[in-house]
Amino acid sequence: MGKINAQELFPNSEPASLIPKRVFGMRIMNEYYKEISEHKIWQDVMLMYGISSKFMIIGSFSFSNHHATSLPDDFVLNDGNIGPHTHGISKGDNHTYKNESYGLGFRYRFFNRDGDHRHFRMALYGNAVYADQAHDEAETNLMGDNSGAGGGLIATVLKKKLAVSLTAGAIFPTPYTDKSKDITLLYGNAYNYSLSFGYLLLPFKYKNYDQTNLNLYAEFLGKSYDGMKVYQNNNRVLIEGVPAFEKGNYIEFRPAIQLIIKSSLRIDISRSFTLLNRSYVRTYPAYNLNIQYYFL
Repeated sequence: MGKINAQELFPNSEPASLIPKRVFGMRIMNEYYKEISEHKIWQDVMLMYGISSKFMIIGSFSFSNHHATSLPDDFVLNDGNIGPHTHGISKGDNHTYKNESYGLGFRYRFFNRDGDHRHFRMALYGNAVYADQAHDEAETNLMGDNSGAGGGLIATVLKKKLAVSLTAGAIFPTPYTDKSKDITLLYGNAYNYSLSFGYLLLPFKYKNYDQTNLNLYAEFLGKSYDGMKVYQNNNRVLIEGVPAFEKGNYIEFRPAIQLIIKSSLRIDISRSFTLLNRSYVRTYPAYNLNIQYYFL
């Protein structure tokens, strides 16, 4: 069985490395933030399996209290304009916690160059997600908010105790239709990118795989996305002064700490800070807790 270098197990992005062949892994991801007086929770269960040393498959399903079952009654006003929404800034809506999405994906490592305590790897990834959510922001993502497909490229370098990974990808969402109001939301494409650094702090020297690893991370996650178009009864709805519906971009900084126990149990804790602009699908600060286990 192969071994995954600990400092490549980035909490908020994926490396070009894969889990070993015939190894099954399960990850539970959690995000929390407070929106006015409401506590917003998102969870995703990810199941992973190594088909070969170069190919792995991923299945996922997510839950949250982020979405209503339909769009607000005042989403479109009687005069044909969009309602007075300030979504993503001061919503504070109380929604039921429920299942929201199902996804299937893969990662394929097509390049590998190994050396003494170093390597360089590149991989392609792709995923498709079904989610029937009343998602009323222009920013799209395939982690619960939108149906659609996505993919991209990952490049990861490891040199002794430092790992660096770069990801670039795209998301192609499908529209959402609220049949009860005959409203259709046409989301634009999104382009995501990340730069992640991981450093193995402990142990200072490996003696065996049962040693607990302590890793520190600094990850920079960004996204650019197109604006959203709204139609009611096949007529275009005018959107003015609603930043969450317009095209945008942002970069977040997510420092993290990670424990890996006996090479099987992984625990990540991270927090999101804004560096450039902001995301409208969450408020800040946002906290993430991931727990992953490998069935070796």
